[in-house]
Amino acid sequence: MTLITLDDGHRRRHPLDPAVKWNALDVMSNSRNWISKLSNNRMRVARLRRAIGKAGPELIVSFCDRTNILSLMAARGLAIPVIACERSDPAEQDLGKVWEWLRGRTYPRASAIVALTSDSAEHLRSRFSVPVTVIPSAVDAPPIHSDRQSAGEAKRIVAAGRLEYEKGFDRLLTAFSQLPASDHEWSLRILGEGSQRRALETQIKTLGLRRQVSMPGWIDSIWEELAAATFFVLPSRYEGFPSALMEAMAVGVPSLAVDCPSGPREVIRESNWGLLVANEIDALREGMQRMMHQVDYREQLGQAGRQVSEQFSWDSMVDRYEELMRQTLGSANRISNP
Repeated sequence: MTLITLDDGHRRRHPLDPAVKWNALDVMSNSRNWISKLSNNRMRVARLRRAIGKAGPELIVSFCDRTNILSLMAARGLAIPVIACERSDPAEQDLGKVWEWLRGRTYPRASAIVALTSDSAEHLRSRFSVPVTVIPSAVDAPPIHSDRQSAGEAKRIVAAGRLEYEKGFDRLLTAFSQLPASDHEWSLRILGEGSQRRALETQIKTLGLRRQVSMPGWIDSIWEELAAATFFVLPSRYEGFPSALMEAMAVGVPSLAVDCPSGPREVIRESNWGLLVANEIDALREGMQRMMHQVDYREQLGQAGRQVSEQFSWDSMVDRYEELMRQTLGSANRISNP
């Protein structure tokens, strides 16, 4: 098996099995204008095609929208089936005019498409006449569990994710700033990095929250940070499948999420494993107040949420991918050997 990535290979979040060969192409340079964008993407496709040819795979499994497009372009004419895996909600994630046009031209050449949720799958089926399979993300079994006594005493809210518009941290800050003065002993910690850092820092200063809000950036091991939270909050405008939410639930941290497209409702399952509120700032603020003050309710959610690591296990996800790969290879063999 060969893992081909577009980055330089310097940052490895997960260990690789010795049987996996890693080919880091180092083609993630920024583009200054549309001419350099065109040139860089032509180079990426060419490098991908050479890497695929060197690896000689029977099947390609690609992840994330733009990478899926580049992979399908690179594999054109090679008679290798491609499974394109969406990791966000394509109904909400607008790639821009050019990339959406390319998605419309390339996705029909995929042998199969993987969606994270049933809503995303329906959207993809409405656009492409390609088999679409729903395979949710998995959550790691946590190495620790939250000490609920010390976490409760901390009065700390934790959120995590890329600092991007879709993650909704700006509206989390707005909702947090609207809490009554009696709740000002609570703190908010936002874990992650991204293009919105400066805007969020300015918002924190404008709202007078510098003593209550911290943004430490990426944390290599998020488990300890999550376990120390009194509760976790997911304020996203839209999601693919919320890994940070599942990780918080897995360690036993009570969790609150807005009912955004798509993913939180499929994890929380009608408030049995967490608190799901309307996708708006007022509901988010009211949900935080409920989690702050209804301690018994909050801790019941934390205990129930630990079931997420069984429902969305790695074994279950891997089994479904392996079955899809077997089916895809079987279909490809039947077409080539009628």
